[in-house]
Amino acid sequence: MAAPEMGSKHFLFFLVKEVEVEVEPNLRGPEIVTMGENDPPAAEAPFSFRSLFGLDDLKISPVTPDADAVAAQILSLLPLKFFPIIVIGVIALILALAIGLGVHFDCSGKYRCRSSFKCIELTARCDGVSDCKAGEDEYRCVRVSGQNGVLQVFTEAAWRTVCSDDWKGHHASIACAQLGFPSYVSSKTLRMDLLEEQFQEDFVSINHLLPDDKVTALHQSVYLREGCASGRVVTLKCTACGLRMGYAARIVGGNMSSPAQWPWQASLQFQGYHLCGGSVITPVWIVTAAHCVYDLYLPKSWTIQVGLVSLLDSPAPSHLVEKIIYHSKYKPKRLGNDIALMKLAGPLTFDEMVQPICLPNSEENFPDGKMCWTSGWGATEEGGDASPVLNHAAVPLISNKICNHRDVYGGIISPSMVCAGYLKGGVDSCQGDSGGPLVCQERREWKLVGATSFGIGCADVNKPGVYTRITSFLDWIHEQMERDLKT
Repeated sequence: MAAPEMGSKHFLFFLVKEVEVEVEPNLRGPEIVTMGENDPPAAEAPFSFRSLFGLDDLKISPVTPDADAVAAQILSLLPLKFFPIIVIGVIALILALAIGLGVHFDCSGKYRCRSSFKCIELTARCDGVSDCKAGEDEYRCVRVSGQNGVLQVFTEAAWRTVCSDDWKGHHASIACAQLGFPSYVSSKTLRMDLLEEQFQEDFVSINHLLPDDKVTALHQSVYLREGCASGRVVTLKCTACGLRMGYAARIVGGNMSSPAQWPWQASLQFQGYHLCGGSVITPVWIVTAAHCVYDLYLPKSWTIQVGLVSLLDSPAPSHLVEKIIYHSKYKPKRLGNDIALMKLAGPLTFDEMVQPICLPNSEENFPDGKMCWTSGWGATEEGGDASPVLNHAAVPLISNKICNHRDVYGGIISPSMVCAGYLKGGVDSCQGDSGGPLVCQERREWKLVGATSFGIGCADVNKPGVYTRITSFLDWIHEQMERDLKT
């Protein structure tokens, strides 16, 4: 389908939820409530999705003790001659704590447990023994990497490429289970000389001496190799994805989507109202933005609809939500780690209208300037109502260096974010569909490159859309899926 013309006023943009950015005063952030000291009001909380549904207001009753009186009491208890000694003692204590904490928190060359302050040797990660409190050191031990989907395991403190020597089909099932997929689609081999440079050293092979029933975790069933005797390595695909089986490009130009054009697009509905977008990645998992669910995290309040083009059509079957997981480091007044997963209570049935989008591979790069697509039921102009019809926009990827320019976002874009759009404005995503997909086509497959996070204005000059970079959160996504599969 042809990309929208630059002068077109048909574009999308997505809702920004409670972000606080000092360098850009126009970024929509939380309302600041001021109060008189002697007459504290019952103040409404800053705008959030909770306010849309009439949830409880925040009551604020500050306590303001007489600071002068408190200081006078303290001074009356302590002779002035002891003050220098006390000050020196406090400084010494602070320095001792700082040095101790610095040593304790220094995990250089080690693995830091997220569930505690513990640091372990890298060789202890993925060694079959849970050293961290929550066992996170024994997850994320398998990955699919690069443009070709090369299988790698983490063992002996490094990621190593798996040789095809002694590789069997049931090994592929084990590897995919460690990525959170209940089955696999295909396992092939690739010549070593066709590998990207970073995968041309550090190899492992399956230990053929192990009985098949003893191979339960791939990273515990391999041994180190300098090269592959077969001259080939393993590539892996765990799920059929990124296909538009029922779509034919019948419309040229315009932004209105056709049936089956974006079959992974999901409508996330809170108490029956469309609130955010999402992307189907498996029969039971949906990727969205953390700010969509942070303060609306009760699964029973949400339903998911897929296979939709118009929200006004006869209601499609609604799918109940079993579980909501948002990134533990996401904070509502920050911009980073804006990613979440929803698990459905029952699996979706894939057909021409509903298909999963492919997750990108680890270390897979999408070049600046590559034309990608964003979709959703967002407004067609700033301040306008959400569109009842699924729309889309073609947007090129923008480098973080350009996006961090002082005239654009002034340094707030982190490596875990990706920008897409036009610096001269005119085409963008607009409010209404945070969490929706940014997808790019690679080798006839569509891949999820970003989840809509935030922006300033609507298709404004020097204000492209900002998306959560999915490759930065692959480990997190696969860990949640693997943990769930094991329960």
